[in-house]
Amino acid sequence: MQNGTTTRLNFKLLESIIFIVLWLGVFLIPVLTNRTMGVVLWDKILTSWIQIGAFLCLFIINIYILVPLFLHKKQYLRYILSIVVLAPMVLCISQYAEKFNKNSEITAMPPMEIGPDMPPMELSKDMPPPVGYRLQQKNIRPSAELQFLQSFAIALLVIGTGTAYKVILLWIREEQERKQLQETLQSANMNVNDYIFVKADYKMVKIKTSDILYIESANEYIKIYLEKGETITTFMRLKNIESTLPTGKFMRVQRSFIVNLEKIIAVEKNRIFIEHKKSIPIGEQYKEGFQQYLGKNFIK
Repeated sequence: MQNGTTTRLNFKLLESIIFIVLWLGVFLIPVLTNRTMGVVLWDKILTSWIQIGAFLCLFIINIYILVPLFLHKKQYLRYILSIVVLAPMVLCISQYAEKFNKNSEITAMPPMEIGPDMPPMELSKDMPPPVGYRLQQKNIRPSAELQFLQSFAIALLVIGTGTAYKVILLWIREEQERKQLQETLQSANMNVNDYIFVKADYKMVKIKTSDILYIESANEYIKIYLEKGETITTFMRLKNIESTLPTGKFMRVQRSFIVNLEKIIAVEKNRIFIEHKKSIPIGEQYKEGFQQYLGKNFIK
């Protein structure tokens, strides 16, 4: 247990270092790209940093707060609503900070010589610029609405990348924990075919295989239906749990269903009837294998 805790702490430290290096690289990009004639354009760099800071803020909140708080607990609606509310709020604050930074810049034209022996004339930043001044720049610059939509699209990409990373990491950890438990049982000379371990509600649940009626696939999750009417949902693919079940007692009869052969009470045409009057269709590609099972156990 102590080794597992140490390994997890080391992984979190390595994960944090990788995140810091990646985001430092992102913050360094504006410094390298905003240069003119060897002069660093700090005003543009600061504007870029404000935008990147907003994306970083969303990334951290999503990875360390929203995903553990909602997504890992399968509260998908709350997670989506949190993203929909939080992302525009952070981006609006970012755009306001960008606008404040741009307003603080000097927009006056450079000094102009009025005539011989006359002091240079300067235009105040409070005065409107002459007609045509920076006209081309204004035509190229997108509107505030378009800028917001572009930033929102990038924010969703950043959030989606972090979410995908966390979901994959969770699946890998669950598989590792399940295999470790199976290996522990084997080293203790226990019959692993009598039990399986799955992760549900942040804990490992021990399930007696003889209590399973059938297993149903639900996208990336599976539902295990037990004799007493209890249902256990876990993040796992159907083919993964199929490989851990005893082949002589369980059979996949449809793309989304594995049945306990000992719990079958009747077979009618292309349907299997399990205890509690639950019927399961037999898939075409699994029909031949199931017919062979019936042929071996059918008494004429």
